[in-house]
Amino acid sequence: MKYDPRKFDLAENYIFEEEGDIEPYLFSEDIAIAVDVAFATERPLLISGKPGSGKSRLAEAVAALKKWHFLSKTMTSRTRLEELTVELDHLRRLHDAHSGNGGQNGDGSAMKPDWAYHNPGLFWWALNHESAKYRGDGRQAEAEAMGLAIDFPGTFRKQENNTHHTVLLIDEIDKAEPDLPNDLLEPLDRKAFGLPDGSKIMAKDGVSILTIITTNGERELPQAFLRRCVSLKLEEPKKRDLIRIARKHYPDADEARITTIAEKMETFREEAKKSFRRPPSTSEFLDAVRVCEDLEIAIDDSKDSVWKKVENSVLLKKSNDNDQA
Repeated sequence: MKYDPRKFDLAENYIFEEEGDIEPYLFSEDIAIAVDVAFATERPLLISGKPGSGKSRLAEAVAALKKWHFLSKTMTSRTRLEELTVELDHLRRLHDAHSGNGGQNGDGSAMKPDWAYHNPGLFWWALNHESAKYRGDGRQAEAEAMGLAIDFPGTFRKQENNTHHTVLLIDEIDKAEPDLPNDLLEPLDRKAFGLPDGSKIMAKDGVSILTIITTNGERELPQAFLRRCVSLKLEEPKKRDLIRIARKHYPDADEARITTIAEKMETFREEAKKSFRRPPSTSEFLDAVRVCEDLEIAIDDSKDSVWKKVENSVLLKKSNDNDQA
């Protein structure tokens, strides 16, 4: 008998059905337990796994299942903590300082109050979306008068009892600078962070946040950061699960074609492990199914067949039969 999640509702078949532009998602028992543990401990859920394994889509699926808001940010080597908390818009401030407006500030500039140049990051939106909208508490009238009110930068869902709970996705943390994970400890642990004027943004009463952080394992993460996370490793789906995933994404697809491509996926993965190459991912498997369905391509293993070209370009990433994947 499969684990019955306590903190979110999941169908008996463990499948999140498609909702709007959010694709179906097949949960495993390990995933269901890890998500429940993250909710129960109020700790970030750190998900590791190969690219294309569904790490980011899990966050979208959980947000939809819970009917919570959804915010996301993909990390790069240039991402700074301020982009996730509060960032000063220096460019707009410089522009205003050099823009004449008939002496509004006595110096011919169009300078606004310091708070007007605060750009709220995802943590601010998650902790207190109302103050983020107006760049601070009690500033609604001023912000609206100056045209500074901001729209929610993610998926906003109406929630019961006017609550504002959020799933926050920090994607590909291993691509960020080595210090960034530890810099996140204050907003993750204390649900608070400081503003440039010395004041603090703190979680509004009754607000809940599930932070989901993904890593492709390209860089070792700091131990202090890892200790604060609930960890989940997404394993490669087996043939049976690949078939179930494809059926949900493409319910009208040919059953024999799906099964054959799933069998080939298992073969390619074994060959990749032996030769220390990157195996094809679940997303690439779905691409192959979609291509064969849309273009009505038959699975034919002869060297010059159309399928062989699709296999090389979509699953093996080979430009010709002599290339190494």
